[in-house]
Amino acid sequence: MTRPDVHRLHAGVAEAGKLLALKGRHAEALAKYREALRLAHGVRAPQIFARHYLHCVLESLERMGAHDQAATLAGEAASSAASQTGDVELSAFQQRDRACLLERQGVNLLKAGETAAARASLAEALALDDGLALARRLLDWTQRGLSVSPSQLAQAQRTHGYWAVRPETVNSARAREPAVLTKEPMDG
Repeated sequence: MTRPDVHRLHAGVAEAGKLLALKGRHAEALAKYREALRLAHGVRAPQIFARHYLHCVLESLERMGAHDQAATLAGEAASSAASQTGDVELSAFQQRDRACLLERQGVNLLKAGETAAARASLAEALALDDGLALARRLLDWTQRGLSVSPSQLAQAQRTHGYWAVRPETVNSARAREPAVLTKEPMDG
């Protein structure tokens, strides 16, 4: 299997997960995302793949109502992203990535009813990337003492393009199941 074929495989498995997520079958989608992550890690795929799959996992957890789990995972990933660079300054991409993870953490903390912790996470996200309009709006609302209803939050998420898995971003033609790899002799 050539390198592009290997990348098509894990990307296709993730795409199959996205199709399941669009149908509301998030537990099954999570299994696909985990398989895509495993395959990507196995072929040492560029980190961008793992980050995208992580965001898909976080979205499915959030859609399932597992806000504490999503917030914890997003926070751990953001901390890991910061610690991997050591004393080296984060690149613009790394800053944006970490900021988006902190935004997801903040959104899930807010949904879990942990407003103070959500504000801290959202403020940290904005310190890294002041272009996160959803984080800015939620921080503004919560700092002013406003309550954020589930419908207000859902509308703000749609308005600000929070969700990566949407019908217009999924390509069903790329979806695939992982091939069963067999160990066959290579002697000819």
